[in-house]
Amino acid sequence: MVRKVDEKKTRRALRRLERARKAAADSDKAKVDLSEWEGEFLGSLEERLEKFGSAFNDPDKGNTEEALSARQALKLREIEKKAKGKARKPMSRGNGFKRKSDRAAPRGRDIYDDLDDAQTGAPARPEQEPAVSPHKRRAGFRVISGGTDTSDSSTS
Repeated sequence: MVRKVDEKKTRRALRRLERARKAAADSDKAKVDLSEWEGEFLGSLEERLEKFGSAFNDPDKGNTEEALSARQALKLREIEKKAKGKARKPMSRGNGFKRKSDRAAPRGRDIYDDLDDAQTGAPARPEQEPAVSPHKRRAGFRVISGGTDTSDSSTS
């Protein structure tokens, strides 16, 4: 089954190919040379556009009314940008998930930062006790006052 592609779109795609090829050849300030793969890519696109009117056949690859698939159009745009000297820069590897500093900054505000001890007469900032891990704490029993006496309840 042959797709019917508008001749205007085919000619427009062919003109884009020619402009990209000429821009890469004429660019003096950027000294851009197309790679071997990019030259073959432009040549194969041109050949298929002239022969079939479209450079792709699979409808999953792009709009069936267009002459170039979505990926072909993207690569052609990248080649055009490269010819203008605005090539895409490679992504940096980054540093991964390392911490930026040794200790993370506290997320909340300290309520004592806003108070001036001498002016307001507020109590001094409480000293922070060193945190005791729960597995080092010893269990203990406490007697709670205010409970009922068991001897009184048995006589009633």
